[in-house]
Amino acid sequence: MKPHTKLQTFCSLLLILFTLTNCSTNTEPVDIPAAANGKISNLNITTNGDVTQTENGYNVEGSLTIDTETSGDVVFDNADLDVEFDNNGNLIGVTGTSDIPSNSNHFEFENPVQADVGYFLGKFLNENRDFEIQLVDERYYFVFHVSVNIELKVGANDDPDAQKPISIKAPVGGHITYIADYTDPMFFFSLGGDALGGGDGSNNGGNNGGNSGGSGGSNDSSSKLGSVSFGASFGSNFMFVPTNPVEGNVVSFEANQVTGGTVSFYKVFEASGMYYQNRGFDISANFDEPMESDFGAHYKAGINGKLDFSFDIASFISFGFPIGSGSAAIVAEASTNNGIISKAFINGLVEPDLSWWPEIIPVAPSGNLNAYGFVEQTGYFDIGLSGELSLETPTGTQSVGGGMRATPEAFTMEGQVIVDDEVWEAQATFTTDETKMIATPPVNFTDGISETVTGQIDDAIATTEQAIADLEAANEKYELELSLRGLRAALPGIIDRAQDEINDAVSSAIESANKQASDIVSDNGAALCSTNISSKVNGVVDTYRDALDRLKDAVDDSNDNEQTRTELEAALRHLASLNKIDKTVKVTITYGNKAVNNPSPIPDISKCSVWSSSTTRNRTVSATILTTEQVSQLLEAADNVQYIAEAEGIKFDAQIILDQLPTIEDLENLKDNVEGCINELTSDLQSSGFRYNHNTKVFTPFIIINGEEKEVKEFDVFNGSEMVERARVNTTTCNPEGALSKLINEAKNK
Repeated sequence: MKPHTKLQTFCSLLLILFTLTNCSTNTEPVDIPAAANGKISNLNITTNGDVTQTENGYNVEGSLTIDTETSGDVVFDNADLDVEFDNNGNLIGVTGTSDIPSNSNHFEFENPVQADVGYFLGKFLNENRDFEIQLVDERYYFVFHVSVNIELKVGANDDPDAQKPISIKAPVGGHITYIADYTDPMFFFSLGGDALGGGDGSNNGGNNGGNSGGSGGSNDSSSKLGSVSFGASFGSNFMFVPTNPVEGNVVSFEANQVTGGTVSFYKVFEASGMYYQNRGFDISANFDEPMESDFGAHYKAGINGKLDFSFDIASFISFGFPIGSGSAAIVAEASTNNGIISKAFINGLVEPDLSWWPEIIPVAPSGNLNAYGFVEQTGYFDIGLSGELSLETPTGTQSVGGGMRATPEAFTMEGQVIVDDEVWEAQATFTTDETKMIATPPVNFTDGISETVTGQIDDAIATTEQAIADLEAANEKYELELSLRGLRAALPGIIDRAQDEINDAVSSAIESANKQASDIVSDNGAALCSTNISSKVNGVVDTYRDALDRLKDAVDDSNDNEQTRTELEAALRHLASLNKIDKTVKVTITYGNKAVNNPSPIPDISKCSVWSSSTTRNRTVSATILTTEQVSQLLEAADNVQYIAEAEGIKFDAQIILDQLPTIEDLENLKDNVEGCINELTSDLQSSGFRYNHNTKVFTPFIIINGEEKEVKEFDVFNGSEMVERARVNTTTCNPEGALSKLINEAKNK
């Protein structure tokens, strides 16, 4: 026990000692566990000075000491602190001011540093403060706000007497935040967002650049730490969580130290952010090139932030690109040949600004790019860039879904092009002078190729089939003239029946409307003055009666010439379109006072002379004046009126055309022979592609047959039909044009 305790602690101990004395004849010293695992009990705390009890704790003016398992006695000198406990006696709150206790496991303050003090749960700080690191939700942390510069002596290695000085400057207009968990022990100096990037080890980290504070020099690690946020956790309570995880590689891990700033990896890329490592804090480590420091197997490190790549590719140009939001995780594994080998896995989103893209190649991103891959300690890298790409080809632009790949040996592209729901593989290799792109067709790309190549034969077959159909149609038209004469005889009867249907519909509508008018007059106790029922109903069917009269006149015309045939066809079609009447008409009914015959000498009163009123009603005239069969007859007649005088000549001409064409059987046999040849050809055809000269900007298309690359004329390299056509030109077989011409000539001369 400490010599000074608060009153309630002292009483508790007396009670414990009294109980032990009465329960056993053997008295033993009471062992109170030290504070550990993020929890501090009131039994772990002693005070020295003025102590004033409060509702849930006390205020101390003097000093406060915490007995911890990992850090020993942690002393808050020159303290004015309000201390709060929960019902179980666990520390849950500290506010006020005091000197910051030194973390004897890692560093010592050169001079006492007075600061504002707070004590918070990690979950609260994560949700309500904007620190550069993620704290453990369930642990409590002391938070100190320091407005002055801090001078430290930091341990340089495992030797407790080996130390280096650090000078940490408070940001202009701000303060240093120091976070500590003495039960871990853990500490973190936060200099704010400016401390995350840009520091180059030469005190160029924004407003936070400190001096070396000793013999470290401008590039010493101690000066690096003076200008960035940094910390250490003996209990590995820093958690690295990648913002852009790479499945199976970049994963979360528990870290022992974290450092802000910009670090370089294997001369291939730089990363700016918070750098986590799972090894103990050592100020002698190289914070600018952490991979040049000593590390063992199972070493892990990670960083979230901005990544900048710079590639030297042997067969291509040197270039680089920025990742605006990315993650890098470094792992070290034992190698049987080379000892410990480290590798950095990366993943992130490339900056939208594509000014870095090598414009000499015929490929460019058409959307956002995702970067992924790894960089080895040896300097070897394998980095991919995935997304939608735009590929320039000899015949236009193609959209490629896939990505680019950069290694020290080559810069390449692999992706897929979708054509008519079929997937073509696209591979490209980029060198300093040219791009070589190969398009590999889908497995079933030859399906339908024979039909394409033998298209001229198909056209000849279609021509012959059409000639046969024309001859059959001519025969039908030749006989149709007789049926049209029969239709001429039948048309008057059709017209008369239609007239009767119209008259019946008109009479029915007028009768119904007159009855309605009588009802209106009766309901109003009046006399009927006038109506326009008859004229309105008859007027609505005038169009139909006119069509019937027109057709009757055309049928009665005995002249047979082009003009009469044209009028007859028009009359037939017009009437066929008016096969039904379904019209609504508005009629007006006027009624008024009844007539009164008065005795002399009183004058008589005529109806509707004193008052009158009008009303309107809608009436529908509905009738089917032509049956479906009659409509079909009229339209068939209209279609064939033009052939009445020409049918015999049409039949003769069609027969002449048919006689001069190859037979369907001959054409089908020719097609089968060519298809067999094409199938043999396409079995050896592997792929197509092009070369693009970066200097002349000229495309040179080619096809690959049996592994041999053959230059061809310009064509769409992602079109199977054009690909086979270029292949056929490069062979001595499969010539459907010559065989077809021979067959046609033989048919003409037979």
